[in-house]
Amino acid sequence: MEGRIHSVESLGTVDGPGLRYIIFTQGCLLRCLYCHNPDTWSLTDAPRKVSAEELVEEIVPYRPYFSTSGGRYCKRRRTAASNAFFRTAFQTVES
Repeated sequence: MEGRIHSVESLGTVDGPGLRYIIFTQGCLLRCLYCHNPDTWSLTDAPRKVSAEELVEEIVPYRPYFSTSGGRYCKRRRTAASNAFFRTAFQTVES
């Protein structure tokens, strides 16, 4: 299973308490008027596609920096495919 990743922020502090690994996915259909990330709207211009296993390999080295208040966070439009992709990746990271 592959996910369409626009970009990541490895040690983000803005989107919640603690340090977070923030994943920006590609392909949002909402087109919110005041969207902070309109460059993620396109369904066809994904900068990269990664498997859940590849995403896990990117996140795991940052685990020591995540306190009980930090962790991983996705900025994405929820779809059945992306939910399954992130569920697989995050269950692996947390195990």
